[in-house]
Amino acid sequence: MDARLRDGIRLFNDRKFFACHEVLEEFYRDSEAENKAFLEGLIQLAAAFRMFVDFAEVKGAVRGIYQALIRFENYQPVFLQVRVKDLCAEAEAWAKAAEPPGATPSASTIPKIQLQRFRLFS
Repeated sequence: MDARLRDGIRLFNDRKFFACHEVLEEFYRDSEAENKAFLEGLIQLAAAFRMFVDFAEVKGAVRGIYQALIRFENYQPVFLQVRVKDLCAEAEAWAKAAEPPGATPSASTIPKIQLQRFRLFS
């Protein structure tokens, strides 16, 4: 795994969404074409959660999450060691819970990016 992707994931999981966005954008510029839509999804997800955490913007965050989910459609269940299917399910659940009028979403329930663990033995 590229160190920039690993750093971006660590920053995302530490709720440092702006820094995550910056690191992933740098990786995106140098990335292969087949990785770009996936990275766009991660960048959009970081931007969406930054909107919520830093600016208390719920509608824009929800919209950004749904845009990211579209980017992830062709990268499930796992891509570049990221458990994309799980991330999508958790992000969608967060967005759906945040959508209703009067909902009070919590930063503590923002999903973390999980990596696929390799099994050496069955």
